[in-house]
Amino acid sequence: MNSSEQNKKKTNEAGKRRWKIVNTIIVVLLIAGVAYFGKSFLNGEGSGKQTAQTPQQPNAPVVVMYTVRKADLAIGKEYVGRVDPIQTVSLTPQVSGQIEKVYFKEGSMVKAGDLLFSIDDSQYRATVALRKAELSKAKANYDRAVKYDKRLKAADKRSVSASEIEMSESNVLQGKAAVDQAEASLRLAEIDLAHTQITAPVSGQIGEALLTKGNYVTPASGSLASIVQIDPIRVTFSLPDKDYLEQLAVFRVPGAPVYNASVRLAHGTPYPLKGTRDFENNVMDPKTATITVSLRFDNPNGFLVPGSMVRVNVKPVKSHIAAVIPQEAVMADTDGNYVYTVDDKNVASQRRIELGDAIGSTMYEVRSGLDAGDRIVRKGIQMVRAGSKVQPVTASDDNAAKTPAELAKESGYDLKFIPLDDNGASGQDSAGGNN
Repeated sequence: MNSSEQNKKKTNEAGKRRWKIVNTIIVVLLIAGVAYFGKSFLNGEGSGKQTAQTPQQPNAPVVVMYTVRKADLAIGKEYVGRVDPIQTVSLTPQVSGQIEKVYFKEGSMVKAGDLLFSIDDSQYRATVALRKAELSKAKANYDRAVKYDKRLKAADKRSVSASEIEMSESNVLQGKAAVDQAEASLRLAEIDLAHTQITAPVSGQIGEALLTKGNYVTPASGSLASIVQIDPIRVTFSLPDKDYLEQLAVFRVPGAPVYNASVRLAHGTPYPLKGTRDFENNVMDPKTATITVSLRFDNPNGFLVPGSMVRVNVKPVKSHIAAVIPQEAVMADTDGNYVYTVDDKNVASQRRIELGDAIGSTMYEVRSGLDAGDRIVRKGIQMVRAGSKVQPVTASDDNAAKTPAELAKESGYDLKFIPLDDNGASGQDSAGGNN
């Protein structure tokens, strides 16, 4: 084979390889075209028509609602109180002597004027007799001086000197003074004699006889026994300055009732009688920021024992009507507190509010910004945006399904909620108003 034939053969083989490469490229392009147009057809882009794809709208956030209610926030509060007698008397001897007799039974009830102790009075009776004799003598001397003075003044002035008349008048005056002195001495002796009989100055319960029959006592001997008044009796407790200031206008009216007061005894039994206002101290305790308030209770059966501790429940007489909402519905930022309200088209709006006191750990008082009947977002609040729609649903968990009264009771508050009228309002003008 010559060289020309070999060159021709190589040229044919190279051409065949080029056609194979071209055919492979064509096949790949055809497959890619089919795949592209098939996908376009499945997406609705066939027949030269292209359908615009509508962007999917996000779903409205699911929320649990709360309808704002008003309640009387004149809530009863409980404090630790102490029972104190209104009067406490320590019986001490006023004279010296030996105790002759003790007339009472220790721990018994005594009445004012009852004889309790007697001290040997023989010495004091003798002193009274002596003072009576001295008084009689002084009266006799005075009577003689008066008569002598009258005779002198009735005699002829030429027979009586001026000095004699002056002496007579002086004797009259001295006699009168002696009578007065004797009468005063007799009175003192009678007082000492009366002090040998020790009587009860007040009604109440008497305690232990610290000294008994046969003991010699003096005014320096100290107490013989003590009496505490039982009925009526006083209960005192420390009222925080904040609570005091809230009722200050009422406290300033003398005798006006401030609280409906009741007590529970140490073993938990409610005391059946209600207390009345007695008085308030005139200074705050700087250590505790409290003021001492005293209540008076009738105590006919003696259940309130002086010195014992009780639980005092006081509820303001004056009502305080305000809107209340769950604490979980409240959000806060640098501008203050706010909630999301929802209208009848389920569109959420941000509402600024002014909060009052916390009602336990579950509720807030609202001073302004909300009215009874307003609907606010209670749960799901994190996904809510102002101006966006929400999807209210029925509460699925036990806590979210609780009523306002049930939420308040969780914190120990028994609130009286005002019923809503047909228009969803409670009939009050504004949140936080007083009645």
